[in-house]
Amino acid sequence: MINGYMRATKLIVPAARSIIAKELNEKYEMTEQEIANYLDVAQAAVSKYLKGRYSNEIMKIEAGIDRSAIAGHVSRIAAGRKEYAGMAICTICSMENGFACRFSKAARG
Repeated sequence: MINGYMRATKLIVPAARSIIAKELNEKYEMTEQEIANYLDVAQAAVSKYLKGRYSNEIMKIEAGIDRSAIAGHVSRIAAGRKEYAGMAICTICSMENGFACRFSKAARG
């Protein structure tokens, strides 16, 4: 059985990054490289996120996430505030896992 931390690492974080990448690309017309810099991933990963090339499990999580919950974080990322990328991921992970992990608690102060 997969625990909350393993689920976060393998499924939720990639789904969160995909949502953030799509929002930054669609609403703020950011390039793949710009998005990669904010998410601390390779440009190839952003390309994969934007094209929807990942597992069905990740797509299912992505489809169920309320994007309005991270809209403020995404707008701050687009304004150059890279630290909000981690906060957006933590918000999504907390919503999906139903608990705030130690990383999320540290990020929020």
